[in-house]
Amino acid sequence: MPSLRGKIRLAYSSLAMIVMTLCGIAVFYLMFLEQQIHEGVAVSDLNNAVLEMRRQEKNLFLYGDPNALGDTEMHAEAALAILEGEHATLSTISTTQLLTTLAASIESYRALLANWREQRELHNNLEVDLREKGQQISALVDGIVRSERLALADAVRKSRSWLLLSIMAVGVLVFLVGRHLALAVVTPLRRLEQDLAPIAAGRFDHLEAGSRDREFIAFAEAFNRMLRELDHRRRRMLHSEKLASLGVLVAGVAHELNNPLANISSSCQLLLEELDSAHPEQLATWLRQIDAETERARQIVLALLEFGRQRELSLEPVHLVELFRKTRMLLGNNLRSCNAQLDIEVPDDLVVYADPHRLQQVFINLLRNAMDAGGTGVRIRILASACSAAQTTLPADAQVLGEPDCSLSAGENYAEILVDDNGPGIPADILPQVFDPFFTTREPGRGMGLGMYIIQEIVLEHGGCIAVNTLSGGGTRVTIRLPREDLQA
Repeated sequence: MPSLRGKIRLAYSSLAMIVMTLCGIAVFYLMFLEQQIHEGVAVSDLNNAVLEMRRQEKNLFLYGDPNALGDTEMHAEAALAILEGEHATLSTISTTQLLTTLAASIESYRALLANWREQRELHNNLEVDLREKGQQISALVDGIVRSERLALADAVRKSRSWLLLSIMAVGVLVFLVGRHLALAVVTPLRRLEQDLAPIAAGRFDHLEAGSRDREFIAFAEAFNRMLRELDHRRRRMLHSEKLASLGVLVAGVAHELNNPLANISSSCQLLLEELDSAHPEQLATWLRQIDAETERARQIVLALLEFGRQRELSLEPVHLVELFRKTRMLLGNNLRSCNAQLDIEVPDDLVVYADPHRLQQVFINLLRNAMDAGGTGVRIRILASACSAAQTTLPADAQVLGEPDCSLSAGENYAEILVDDNGPGIPADILPQVFDPFFTTREPGRGMGLGMYIIQEIVLEHGGCIAVNTLSGGGTRVTIRLPREDLQA
C-alpha cells in the first residue's frame, strides 16, 4: 500500500539530489574557471617577460644602456623558464609545435645576445638578427595570447550555455517534484477538506478516504469510527431528551385524562341509578357520552404512545393542522398551568414531507421553551404558509442552520412555520449559542441544554432549515422551513 510518508520522503530525496547536482555543477564551473585563470596567468607572465625583454632590447640598441644587455638576457631566460615550467598548461592553449618553435627562438635569441657580448665588431649584423629574432618571438607570443583569449571566450560561452541548461533542468525537476507533492498531498487534503464540510455543518455522513495512501485510509477509518460513535451518542441523547419530554408530558396527560374519566364515571353512576326508570333516549345519551369520552381518552393515550415510541426516520405526507392539534392536546395541561395562550393559524391543506413523530417533538420542545421563557400568561402564536425562495427572506440578525431556501431537498417549494412568543427574547450575545449542545441559561438541574440542539438535528434531517431571532418589539421568533408536499401532484 502506498504511503504519504514515502511520497514525501521521495520528494525530499529528489530535491536533495537536485541540490547536490546543482552543487556539483557549480563546483565543476569553479574548477573550470580556476583552470582558465591559471592558463591566463601563465600566458600573461610569458607575455610580460617577452615584452620586458623587447623593452630592454630597445634600451640596448637605441640608448646604449650598459645594463640593458644583462636585463635582456635575464628576461629571455625568464620567458624560457615559463615555457618549460608551464608547458602542460600552455599546451592546452597552443600547439606543441608552436611552443617548441618559441622555445627554439628564445634559445637562438639568447645565443645572439651572447655573441653580442663577445664580438663587439659585429654589432651591426647582430643587431639586425636580434631585432628580427625578437620580432619573431613577439609574434609567436601574440599568437599564444590570442589563442588564450579565444579559448577563454569560448569557455565563457560554453559555461553560460551549460548554466542556462542546468537552471532549466533544475526548474523542470523542481516543477515535477512540486506537482508530485501537490498530487500526493495537496489534492487529497483539499478533497478531504471538501468532504469534511458537510460533517462540519452537522451532516454525519460516511467519510471517503479520497486517496490510496495508508495515512489517508487510516484517518478515514478512524474518523468513520468516531462518526459512528457520535451518531450513536447523538441518538442516545435524542432518546434521553425525548424520555425527559415524555416524563413532563405524562404528568400533563394524567391531568388531561381526569376530565374524560370524570365524565365517564358520572355517566356510569347515572346509568346505575336510573337504569330502570330513565327514558331509553336518555340512556342512549349517557352511553354516547361514555363512548365519546372513552375515545377522547384513547386518543390522548395513543398520541402519548406514538410520541414515546423509538423508530427510524420515516418520511410521509403530514398535515400540519392535524399535527398541531395533537401537540395542543398533549400540552393541554401545561398550557393551562402557566395560563398560556396558544393561537394556531395554519391552512387546512398545508402538507409537509416529514416524520410526524419527530416533527411533533420539534414543536413540543419549542412550545415548552416558549412557556419556560415567557412564564405565566405568555402568548404563543404558530403561523404556517406555503412559500417559495423568492417570496420571503430571513432576518439579517437571525441565527440560521441549514439551507434557507431548502434548495437541497425541495427546489423552490417549502412550508414556512413561524413560532412567536411575547417573552423577553434572546440576548444578542447568547443568540449564536442557542443551537450548541448542552448550552442552557436555566438553573442547574432544570435542563441539559439539548432542546434546541435536538430541534435543529431533526429539522436538518428533514432537509429543512431553522432560524432564531429576537423580535423588535420583544419576544422570540423561530422560523422553520420544510420541504412541502404538493397535494395536486
